[in-house]
Amino acid sequence: MSDDLANNNRKHTRLAIQIAAEVRLDDGSVFEGTTRNMSFGGAFVDIGNLPNSVAVGADCELRLKLGAAEHPLNVPVKAKLVRKTDEGVGVEFLATTIEGYWHFKNLMVYNSPESDQLLQELESHPGLAITPQGN
Repeated sequence: MSDDLANNNRKHTRLAIQIAAEVRLDDGSVFEGTTRNMSFGGAFVDIGNLPNSVAVGADCELRLKLGAAEHPLNVPVKAKLVRKTDEGVGVEFLATTIEGYWHFKNLMVYNSPESDQLLQELESHPGLAITPQGN
């Protein structure tokens, strides 16, 4: 087991993955940034200065932008803001569509130095719930 995975006491292994992302709040605000790290349970998104009105506990949607910058594949994930710093926000994943789940799972497995361990972890702690398309 790698030191990175062995020293991680979280329920879900956190991987350093940088993906273009948007955090969309229920009030219509959209903040663009880049993920710093992700797990099957959440992510930290480097955004920079957020308004004080953005509160921990707020529901949001994280949109991961996969592929070419000109025509990205948007993977929507319903989430909750659980941490806010001067550098960005931590979000806890709540649910995604079946298509979003498969894209996210493939992204995580592809970027993991120990994909077999990550898949075993996913079986014991699924993380993301799957919602019907369009909900």
